[in-house]
Amino acid sequence: MSRSKTRNGTADKALGLAGVLLAVQGFGSAITEAQWGTSFGVTGILRAVGVPGWADLALGTVGVVFLLIVAYRAVRR
Repeated sequence: MSRSKTRNGTADKALGLAGVLLAVQGFGSAITEAQWGTSFGVTGILRAVGVPGWADLALGTVGVVFLLIVAYRAVRR
């Protein structure tokens, strides 16, 4: 395997992991906030310092975009 393919594979894995984490943190926190009035993780910290509630959904959306990029790259190979 060439170095460029190894680097791309590692970058895709890192991007995929970041995508999953952001999607779970963003959408999960938005759901728990709506259902139980509490948030968790990174978005909970953001809420504590005064970041608006739509930031949860923005983080989740960024996570989904990362996952779509990884899927696109996998299909393109």
